[in-house]
Amino acid sequence: MKGIRIALVLFLVVILAGVAGSLIAQEKAPQTHVTYIYNNTDQITFEGVVQEVKDYKCPVSGTVGSHIVVKGNNNDLIEIHLGPAAFMKDYEMILHNGDKVRVVGAKFDFEGKPALMAKTVRVGQETFTFRDEKGKPLW
Repeated sequence: MKGIRIALVLFLVVILAGVAGSLIAQEKAPQTHVTYIYNNTDQITFEGVVQEVKDYKCPVSGTVGSHIVVKGNNNDLIEIHLGPAAFMKDYEMILHNGDKVRVVGAKFDFEGKPALMAKTVRVGQETFTFRDEKGKPLW
């Protein structure tokens, strides 16, 4: 009987140690999910020249997104998050290195750097629209 009690106590100690370890690990786990919301109060207009056009899996759009890096009039670089690459393709929105653009978008921090979520991008006489008046995505 004494042996059964000792085994039961040891079993409970092992279980409690495992549960405590799991709780501590969860408590220290970094929060990795960030929600990006278009905020009209952060809206600015940014003009410059496209330096790079790239598509990649983006947490802002939640899919493979299209992006441009634009060099502004003060030689500052900013990444512009346009929208899903499929949306760009469906509506034949094509941007090239060297295009002069005027972007209206909401400024936000992305991976520690300033970025913009585009509402509209004007290239020459053509304007591409990505969000409605309230900032809701059109895709």
